Amino acid sequence: MQSCVGARVCVHVWTLSEGSVVFDGKIVIVTGSARGLGRDYALRFATDGASVVVADLLTEAADSVVAEITATGGKAVAVPVDVTDVASTQALAAAALTHFGRIDILVNNAGVWGDYQRSPLAEVGVDYWNFVLGVNLTGPLLCSQAVLPAMRAQRWGRIINVSSMGAHMASGVYGVSKLALNQLTFALATEVGVDGITVNAIAPGTIDNEATQRQVDAAPLQGLIAKNAIKRAGTGDDLYGAIRYLASDDAEWVSGQTLLINGGFSARF
Repeated sequence: MQSCVGARVCVHVWTLSEGSVVFDGKIVIVTGSARGLGRDYALRFATDGASVVVADLLTEAADSVVAEITATGGKAVAVPVDVTDVASTQALAAAALTHFGRIDILVNNAGVWGDYQRSPLAEVGVDYWNFVLGVNLTGPLLCSQAVLPAMRAQRWGRIINVSSMGAHMASGVYGVSKLALNQLTFALATEVGVDGITVNAIAPGTIDNEATQRQVDAAPLQGLIAKNAIKRAGTGDDLYGAIRYLASDDAEWVSGQTLLINGGFSARF
């Protein structure tokens, strides 16, 4: 079921009856899941049977996501986290273990996309540089470090980073952070595969949601969509399908990969 606001933004509202039990018994942490695509991922994991840790600094919004999940019979808990802070990420993992007893899947979704202000790299201030890399690169590292002991102990785990096709474009500090995240994905995968843990990333293309609209005006957005082989913007459904696969047993032999999900935009690089 979709709930639409205005002419351009539609938010899908899932119920447990739409899902399956593919992740029954699994515990998933989704960072940055109080709103936007992170919320979509949290709700979809719940419909697929997982218990969800809604990890976000936006505590009231995170509580609302938990309420959505529990109202339809799912299990979820909201945990505040600053992904750039070691103590906070360690506390996130500890809270997940306290509430659910294990950690199976981590989706490193929290990120900032402010660089479409197009701050020139030749002029970017060090504070802004550190902020973007702190959230988009250091954050996934710290969250991964926090959950790895639990995953290693059970000899099973899935870490999924949310990168961007901006990693392959001239998109300033944002693009630098996402390209580095792709390398982090590959490098970490080579270290933890022996422990039964896979590390992969998805790299979304143009997604027509409220976050995109805050950064890109309507005409440039339509211009980006026109460059897709598939002539529409992406949705949370498009992205979750790939996340669902990478988090499942079907992807047991897939690791260190970054999957472009962009409607064929990459064919026009």
